[in-house]
Amino acid sequence: MTKDEFIGRLKELNLDKQSFATICSIPYGTINNWGVMRDGRPLPVPNWVEAFLNYYEKSKKLDFVMVEICEKIKEVRS
Repeated sequence: MTKDEFIGRLKELNLDKQSFATICSIPYGTINNWGVMRDGRPLPVPNWVEAFLNYYEKSKKLDFVMVEICEKIKEVRS
């Protein structure tokens, strides 16, 4: 995953780099360094980030579905 792909994925998930840093307990500066040139090569976005963002997306969808189901159950019981 490139830094541009990472930034794009954050936007899709309505996250910013600061929020991502907080969720993952990573210093914000570390995230900002991804993609910066060091020794003639860009510092890569770690491999785990893509999988983490995929799971984060699934978690958000599941949270939404759970809320909807709970609301329907409350309606039926009323």
